Amino acid sequence: MLQKIEDMPAGTIGFEAIGEVEDDDWRDAVEPALRDLIASGAKVRLLYVIGPRSGDVEGDAFGADAEFRARHLSSFERLAVVGDEDWLRPALAALSFLLPGKAKAFKNSELTAAKDWLAAA
Repeated sequence: MLQKIEDMPAGTIGFEAIGEVEDDDWRDAVEPALRDLIASGAKVRLLYVIGPRSGDVEGDAFGADAEFRARHLSSFERLAVVGDEDWLRPALAALSFLLPGKAKAFKNSELTAAKDWLAAA
Protein backbone atom coordinates (compact mmCIF):
# COMPACT_ATOMS: atom_id res chain seq x y z
CA MET A 1 0.00 0.00 0.00
CA LEU A 2 1.11 3.58 -0.64
CA GLN A 3 -0.04 5.84 2.18
CA LYS A 4 -0.03 9.63 1.99
CA ILE A 5 2.33 11.27 4.50
CA GLU A 6 0.44 14.02 6.31
CA ASP A 7 3.32 15.90 7.98
CA MET A 8 4.95 17.26 4.82
CA PRO A 9 6.36 20.78 4.37
CA ALA A 10 4.22 23.28 2.46
CA GLY A 11 4.45 22.80 -1.29
CA THR A 12 5.45 19.13 -1.08
CA ILE A 13 3.63 15.82 -1.14
CA GLY A 14 4.79 12.46 0.13
CA PHE A 15 3.87 8.78 0.16
CA GLU A 16 5.18 5.86 2.19
CA ALA A 17 5.27 2.26 1.04
CA ILE A 18 3.73 0.06 3.73
CA GLY A 19 3.66 -3.67 3.26
CA GLU A 20 3.36 -4.85 -0.33
CA VAL A 21 2.99 -2.21 -3.04
CA GLU A 22 1.19 -3.00 -6.29
CA ASP A 23 0.50 -0.95 -9.40
CA ASP A 24 -3.11 -0.38 -8.27
CA ASP A 25 -1.76 1.43 -5.22
CA TRP A 26 -0.12 4.01 -7.47
CA ARG A 27 -3.28 4.46 -9.55
CA ASP A 28 -5.59 4.71 -6.53
CA ALA A 29 -3.51 6.75 -4.07
CA VAL A 30 -0.71 8.68 -5.74
CA GLU A 31 -1.94 9.54 -9.23
CA PRO A 32 -5.15 11.35 -8.14
CA ALA A 33 -3.21 13.48 -5.64
CA LEU A 34 -0.61 14.39 -8.27
CA ARG A 35 -3.29 15.18 -10.84
CA ASP A 36 -4.94 17.59 -8.38
CA LEU A 37 -1.60 19.22 -7.62
CA ILE A 38 -0.71 19.62 -11.30
CA ALA A 39 -4.19 20.98 -12.08
CA SER A 40 -3.63 23.68 -9.44
CA GLY A 41 -0.57 24.85 -11.38
CA ALA A 42 1.90 23.87 -8.66
CA LYS A 43 5.17 22.13 -9.44
CA VAL A 44 5.46 18.61 -8.03
CA ARG A 45 7.92 18.10 -5.17
CA LEU A 46 7.43 14.43 -4.36
CA LEU A 47 8.75 12.22 -1.56
CA TYR A 48 8.68 8.42 -1.61
CA VAL A 49 9.58 6.58 1.59
CA ILE A 50 10.57 2.95 1.09
CA GLY A 51 11.34 2.32 4.72
CA PRO A 52 11.37 -0.39 7.34
CA ARG A 53 7.58 -0.88 7.09
CA SER A 54 7.84 -1.64 3.37
CA GLY A 55 7.47 -5.11 1.96
CA ASP A 56 7.68 -6.05 -1.68
CA VAL A 57 7.35 -3.19 -4.15
CA GLU A 58 5.94 -4.51 -7.40
CA GLY A 59 7.85 -3.41 -10.49
CA ASP A 60 4.61 -2.33 -12.13
CA ALA A 61 4.15 0.32 -9.42
CA PHE A 62 7.46 1.92 -10.36
CA GLY A 63 6.54 1.59 -14.03
CA ALA A 64 3.24 3.38 -13.45
CA ASP A 65 5.13 6.16 -11.68
CA ALA A 66 7.64 6.53 -14.53
CA GLU A 67 4.87 6.53 -17.13
CA PHE A 68 2.97 9.26 -15.24
CA ARG A 69 6.12 11.40 -14.94
CA ALA A 70 6.82 10.97 -18.65
CA ARG A 71 3.37 12.36 -19.45
CA HIS A 72 3.87 15.33 -17.10
CA LEU A 73 7.59 16.09 -17.48
CA SER A 74 7.36 19.84 -17.04
CA SER A 75 5.30 19.51 -13.84
CA PHE A 76 7.98 17.79 -11.74
CA GLU A 77 10.50 19.89 -9.87
CA ARG A 78 12.01 17.57 -7.24
CA LEU A 79 11.85 13.89 -6.35
CA ALA A 80 13.25 12.51 -3.09
CA VAL A 81 13.35 8.77 -2.42
CA VAL A 82 14.07 7.58 1.12
CA GLY A 83 15.20 4.02 1.79
CA ASP A 84 18.15 1.91 2.90
CA GLU A 85 18.02 -0.61 0.06
CA ASP A 86 21.37 -1.10 -1.67
CA TRP A 87 19.86 -0.75 -5.16
CA LEU A 88 18.19 2.61 -4.50
CA ARG A 89 21.02 5.12 -5.05
CA PRO A 90 22.53 3.44 -8.14
CA ALA A 91 19.09 2.99 -9.69
CA LEU A 92 18.12 6.62 -9.12
CA ALA A 93 21.49 7.80 -10.43
CA ALA A 94 21.18 5.61 -13.54
CA LEU A 95 17.68 6.92 -14.24
CA SER A 96 18.34 10.56 -13.36
CA PHE A 97 18.64 11.58 -17.00
CA LEU A 98 15.02 10.41 -17.46
CA LEU A 99 13.75 12.22 -14.38
CA PRO A 100 12.40 15.72 -14.70
CA GLY A 101 13.83 18.28 -12.31
CA LYS A 102 16.16 17.15 -9.57
CA ALA A 103 16.17 13.73 -7.93
CA LYS A 104 17.99 12.60 -4.82
CA ALA A 105 18.11 9.45 -2.68
CA PHE A 106 18.30 9.55 1.12
CA LYS A 107 18.76 6.93 3.85
CA ASN A 108 15.86 6.17 6.23
CA SER A 109 17.70 8.08 8.96
CA GLU A 110 17.72 11.17 6.67
CA LEU A 111 13.92 11.55 6.32
CA THR A 112 13.95 15.07 7.81
CA ALA A 113 16.78 16.08 5.46
CA ALA A 114 14.80 14.73 2.50
CA LYS A 115 11.76 16.81 3.47
CA ASP A 116 13.96 19.89 3.91
CA TRP A 117 15.59 19.33 0.51
CA LEU A 118 12.19 19.04 -1.17
CA ALA A 119 10.98 22.27 0.41
CA ALA A 120 14.17 24.26 -0.34
CA ALA A 121 13.96 27.07 -2.85
